Amino acid sequence: MPHTTRLRRLPWRADDRPAFVPPGDGLVNQLADALETELIETAQADAARARDLADEAAATPAELRAALRFVAHSAEDAALVAVLRGERLGLDGPSLDQELSRPRISLG
Repeated sequence: MPHTTRLRRLPWRADDRPAFVPPGDGLVNQLADALETELIETAQADAARARDLADEAAATPAELRAALRFVAHSAEDAALVAVLRGERLGLDGPSLDQELSRPRISLG
């Protein structure tokens, strides 16, 4: 029986397609780990800033919309990290096709 290794899907895309690398301790895996950590930390910081802004009586509608866009983007990033980590643990979740085909929020 041939030995197969499940590839790790990376938290970035190459030519608008999913990027993969064999699991391990190499540089690309270390960069992926660092980016996943940064995405989670950014989501936490964005949530805290949005919460503070929501408590600010003088916040303008434009400021609140901008904060909501940042939080939405960060929530998508955090969800992606959760899906990627679940894939590495072999957990069931949304299929790759479902995750890639769902609509994305435009921050433009």
